[in-house]
Amino acid sequence: MKFKLILFFISLISILLVSSFFYNKPSEITKNSIHSNELLVYMSPTCNCCKNWTKQLSDYGFLIKNKLENNMKSIKSKAGITSNLVSCHTAFIDDYVIEGHVPPKDILKLLSEKPNIKGLSVPGMPAGSNVPGMEVRPEKANFDVLAINNDGSTTIWNHYE
Repeated sequence: MKFKLILFFISLISILLVSSFFYNKPSEITKNSIHSNELLVYMSPTCNCCKNWTKQLSDYGFLIKNKLENNMKSIKSKAGITSNLVSCHTAFIDDYVIEGHVPPKDILKLLSEKPNIKGLSVPGMPAGSNVPGMEVRPEKANFDVLAINNDGSTTIWNHYE
């Protein structure tokens, strides 16, 4: 009996060790932050609106890790962002991708509810006093925050006027 127990534990440890060598670790692009308040943000070095967006997220308590990137198309492609969802910057938090000027409150709601989706997107570059990082006009913009479903389809997560 004792021999079988020892053999069982040796087998279990061997399986765990061997499987750890074959575990595929995510790349830095798809790997998301360790803490649920930490965003990894890829953005162009010349984009000021991205800097304004990350400043507002910092004000909401998010920890920002900026990665300046000249080839944003590659980042978006690896993240599964299709052309209809594209904006200027791409961020990652927990298991989610955040594309564009998504308001901080929507990200907080996402992290609180933890839905089974790929992430959120504000496609394009809507400008208005209610668009984080794009407050270049005094009037408010009409825009949608889209939930990116795992199959690539989208649904409206939130609407702003």
